[in-house]
Amino acid sequence: MPDKPSLAREQRAEKVVNNLGVKVHHFEPSGRQIWTVVGIEGDALVDYDPSETRQQYCSCDDFHFRVLGGTVSECYHLIAARKAREENRYSKIIFSDIEYVSFLRSLLADIFSRIS
Repeated sequence: MPDKPSLAREQRAEKVVNNLGVKVHHFEPSGRQIWTVVGIEGDALVDYDPSETRQQYCSCDDFHFRVLGGTVSECYHLIAARKAREENRYSKIIFSDIEYVSFLRSLLADIFSRIS
């Protein structure tokens, strides 16, 4: 069973929330949303479900190595996404649906560039 998030992760998440580093990229008119969290190494793509009906996801290394490995329950990006939603403290950026593919392509290219 994973441990609770460490104090360092909690503090880092709180700093991100305070700086409005949790962002929802809202696409209109479809209403599609992509959530990102500003991180030390760039923006992380997060899928945080407050209802906990499905698995959470983050594109960061901490999630892939420690959360999926069972060492910790959440990375600081997911903690920040949860706190930001609970406290309604996040940035909302509105895009047109026409921009969806190019935005997603750019975000994924940035994430993959950090892997290699």
